Amino acid sequence: MEKEFKELFVGALCPGTNERIGVMSIDSLIRQWTPVASENGYLVAKSKDGHAALLGRMCERDDGKPCIEIVVRAAIKHGELCCPEFWHSDAVDAQQLYGVMQGHISKRTTDGAP
Repeated sequence: MEKEFKELFVGALCPGTNERIGVMSIDSLIRQWTPVASENGYLVAKSKDGHAALLGRMCERDDGKPCIEIVVRAAIKHGELCCPEFWHSDAVDAQQLYGVMQGHISKRTTDGAP
């Protein structure tokens, strides 16, 4: 999984961000999450236990390390997203991105992927 996450950041235009709550390093991603999809500078991931999903903006910290700025995090129950938490986004963008995340997670669940 480590290689998969790192490959997603190669060649991506990642804006800089400050380290703060809601910003997760690539090391934490590798330990706790499985990549599902990436598009237009956003990353969708599913927790390794299968009980949560997140969508984050791909960024780079001040020290040059790849990270994501979490936009939406949600629980997964019975293969569907629920209880979304919105971070670092305005309401309109957050709802649209939540829809994108739902599509990727639902597709992955339908395909039988963990």
